[in-house]
Amino acid sequence: MKQQLSGILSAIVTPFNQGGSSVDEGRYAELIRSQIDAGIHGVVASGSTGEHPALSLSERRRLFEIAVQTASSQIDVIAHVGSSNLRDSLELARHARSLGVDQMLVLTPYFDRLAFDDVRRFLNQVVEIAGGAIIYYDTPGITGLHISEQQMVTLKAEGLVSHVKDSPQSFARTMRLLSNPDAPTVLAGSDPALLAALMHGAPGSIIGASTFVPELCVALYEAVRVHRDYPQALAIWDKLWPILDFMLQNGYVPLAKAGSAARGLDVGEPREPVRASEPALKARFAQLLEQLGVQPLALGA
Repeated sequence: MKQQLSGILSAIVTPFNQGGSSVDEGRYAELIRSQIDAGIHGVVASGSTGEHPALSLSERRRLFEIAVQTASSQIDVIAHVGSSNLRDSLELARHARSLGVDQMLVLTPYFDRLAFDDVRRFLNQVVEIAGGAIIYYDTPGITGLHISEQQMVTLKAEGLVSHVKDSPQSFARTMRLLSNPDAPTVLAGSDPALLAALMHGAPGSIIGASTFVPELCVALYEAVRVHRDYPQALAIWDKLWPILDFMLQNGYVPLAKAGSAARGLDVGEPREPVRASEPALKARFAQLLEQLGVQPLALGA
């Protein structure tokens, strides 16, 4: 597994055909190509923005295959293999390893509240398949697990975790991890903390909004991490944050899909039980994008 990751790692949506009965594989490949064209550094297949709980194992395996084939080594491919079922996670990890993905993102089983030793045993089984330390998806609001800074250090020292997708309930722990050389590398995973995490040393992020505003996310990363142009970063953030805030308040995944459609790439609606945004809300979102100067995507062939 790749132990050094950086840039905008885009947690892309999963396009569905009308009615949500099947994955639209052609649109998925088109979406990935649009990400490459926009300068995105990597894609996460079957992540949270990709509606992984609503996908079958066979659909998730197929998404990995399409992502690897379409990326064609131009960008990193990260397979999210997390599940509420250990056997499913291990099966997904085996398939991802066979395809040669660059990394794996792992959400621990999120129904039972695991003890830390249970987390270590779970991750050890995944890592044995992966062949190297993985990205730990830290989201206490879903898993109910509050992994401490020292426990994160332990997971890295034991060769289980190289990076953490950091979606915590406390930004204070994020700052401590960013300041601790013995901790896993922090990838910003919380939209409100994106700018702050990048400016305080995070080498990249895993974010879903880059599905449909990839150029803004890449520009923010480059302003902060490449050019150290902080006034420019703040100017970009002034455009990006209203988009993120609107999504966080009104339904993140439905609006990620609505945003894609508004920019010329129709990826269908969410799969039930998640509902599509109401037409009036979509219109308000499209108007917001227009007001911020977000133009239709220049889609290649």
